[in-house]
Amino acid sequence: MPERFTSGRSGFTQLAEEAGLTVGKRTHRYNSTLAHEATEWAKDNGAEVPYRWAVYKAYFVDNTNIGSPDVLGEIANGLELATSDLLTALDEHRYRDRVQEQYDRARQVGVTAVPTFVADDRLALVGAHPYENFHKLMEQVGAKPH
Repeated sequence: MPERFTSGRSGFTQLAEEAGLTVGKRTHRYNSTLAHEATEWAKDNGAEVPYRWAVYKAYFVDNTNIGSPDVLGEIANGLELATSDLLTALDEHRYRDRVQEQYDRARQVGVTAVPTFVADDRLALVGAHPYENFHKLMEQVGAKPH
């Protein structure tokens, strides 16, 4: 069952808007496990990035239930991907183990919320942050700017 919530303008919304990302009014939180599975399927089909952006739009802009196979199939269809194969993969939970491994790894490094950004194999930033914080994080772990 989707979780209903009410909220004002969040830190995430403010930072997203500052970054030029569209954010709509959300009234529910949805279980994203199937969306993660669908994204793994899209990755194996060479469409990970456009699929991720489409899921972002569905959830954060359109307030759509990304836990619904039908919604995930519509996203695949909109990207001209093999919708029936995606729906079969979701029904069979073909990518469930891969997603569970990702969840387990996240717990091992201390992820307690999303978004969480990990650098140098340790917990780094939790929540939405301005660009400067990412820059500082990368400096701390010795990353060279590109």
